[in-house]
Amino acid sequence: MQALLVVLLINAFIFILCALVALSGQFLRQSGEADLTVNKGVAHQVGRGQSLLPALAEAGVFLPAACGGKGTCGRCEVKVIAGGSAVTPMETILLSPQHLQALARLACQVKIRQNIEIEVAESLLAAKLLRARLESSQTVAEDIKTLQFSIQGNEELVFKPGQYLQIFYQMPWERVLRAYSISSPDSVKNGFSLDVQRVSGGVVSSYLHQLQPGVELEISGPFGEMFLSDENAHYPIILVAGGVGLAPLRSILEKLRELGFQKPVWLFHGARSRRNLYCEEYFRDLAKSNESFRYFPALSNPLLEEGWVGSRGMIHELLEQQQFADAAAVVAFVCGPTPMMQAVTKVLVAKGVASDRILTDPFDFS
Repeated sequence: MQALLVVLLINAFIFILCALVALSGQFLRQSGEADLTVNKGVAHQVGRGQSLLPALAEAGVFLPAACGGKGTCGRCEVKVIAGGSAVTPMETILLSPQHLQALARLACQVKIRQNIEIEVAESLLAAKLLRARLESSQTVAEDIKTLQFSIQGNEELVFKPGQYLQIFYQMPWERVLRAYSISSPDSVKNGFSLDVQRVSGGVVSSYLHQLQPGVELEISGPFGEMFLSDENAHYPIILVAGGVGLAPLRSILEKLRELGFQKPVWLFHGARSRRNLYCEEYFRDLAKSNESFRYFPALSNPLLEEGWVGSRGMIHELLEQQQFADAAAVVAFVCGPTPMMQAVTKVLVAKGVASDRILTDPFDFS
């Protein structure tokens, strides 16, 4: 009986403590609005207490935040001229002392506590908020679906092959965003496709996998510095993908195909097993019909029943076995997990590809 009484008293104490914490939060939470000025323009009224990243979205400025605003990707960099909160530990890790001294900050880490003035790169101001409707959903590999969307409201999506979009998803307690690379060609303006891998425990990827045609989403973009420029399209090109990192490279490859493969193009795609290797038949057919295009798939752990007779091992190991004439002229695009990209970059540099001609994009935050 005494033990039961002790348990009840402890539970009551915990309940009262939680209530006091919640109540104190209500009293301590900042209220009211503050002025947010971007690039010396018109001040926007935004709510205090929130981070700068969603506040900018309220003001119509959409920044890349591939990690969903958790402060781990470092892509939402702005310059805070006045009114910023204290620098956070994450910022000291991701931003150099020189950057911090030059007033650089991560928008997801800055809290709105007073009137604030910032500067945003002009290239980022081109990103728009659009509504997209799912038209079709196709399973292309184990845990990977290609989702085809149409743009609503007579809008157009103008992007460069290799760039990505951010999808907004409303959870019960917060609005989150996730980054997904565009896998369709840039010649299509009224729609786009995304290759989405369902991640274990991933709320947004699981939601997208069960999404039914007709449902509309909010998206922002385009974003990303790994893209095919008009100049690069005239050089020999190496494309290296790990898993669903193939998505942006599919967009780049379609652009090169539309241009008629003016220079040699090599595509290396690594996956665990054949059930994770998608678009294989399409790429093999493309290689047969175009002498300038070559396709190199590799499986790190092929299953016995798959009857795989192709290359085995990590994709950088297969890349290391190849020879490239005039490697100094090559432009490489690499997308996948960070360790894979680091290994591939080392191989490419060792083969004579200039480091500033190796463009990368991790999908660890997708």
